[in-house]
Amino acid sequence: MWPEIFEFLSTIAAAACCSAAVKLADDYLDREYDAIAGKTNWAEIFDKGTMLYAMFLLALSAGINAPLALSLFLGSYIVGMFSAMRDKFPSRLNGFQESLVAVTVGLLLFGWNTMLFSLSFVFAIQLFDDYIDAHSDNLSGQRNLANRYGKMECLLVGLFCTLAAFWLDERLFAPTLAGTAIIYILSFRFNNTVRI
Repeated sequence: MWPEIFEFLSTIAAAACCSAAVKLADDYLDREYDAIAGKTNWAEIFDKGTMLYAMFLLALSAGINAPLALSLFLGSYIVGMFSAMRDKFPSRLNGFQESLVAVTVGLLLFGWNTMLFSLSFVFAIQLFDDYIDAHSDNLSGQRNLANRYGKMECLLVGLFCTLAAFWLDERLFAPTLAGTAIIYILSFRFNNTVRI
């Protein structure tokens, strides 16, 4: 019984640390858009240290559960590229090509089941987040899948991806969702506290 409880709690911790790392990196990249929309951004607080804290949290997450943490991070990287598929990056590859490289690396390192679980899970979270942020992202000109393809479509595909992630690995689903929810709730509370 205790090993199962420890594994469950450690998976929550790994998912929470990875989610926080992705949140910090995302806020660092989106700080100008968030300023236009009047949204609170974690990078305002951590300033130049934002990416260092993100790396620290990712390393901590990988130390707890490397396959989950790194596949979730790669999934976040790939999903983050969805709105920039044609953009050229310093690697001289476009977003689509970088996504293919990330998928290939993820499949080779973690196997198809873990990588597809992470990709489905992250895509679901992104779709739900875009649904919630549709209005503010529209004001700031930020790319948003709900604004691009429709809010109802976004919700339906998000639900499908959630079910797919559960089907791919129901053992990982609950603790990964719990860890992600912890960071989402903390972020929501932080945003409301700063606005007051």
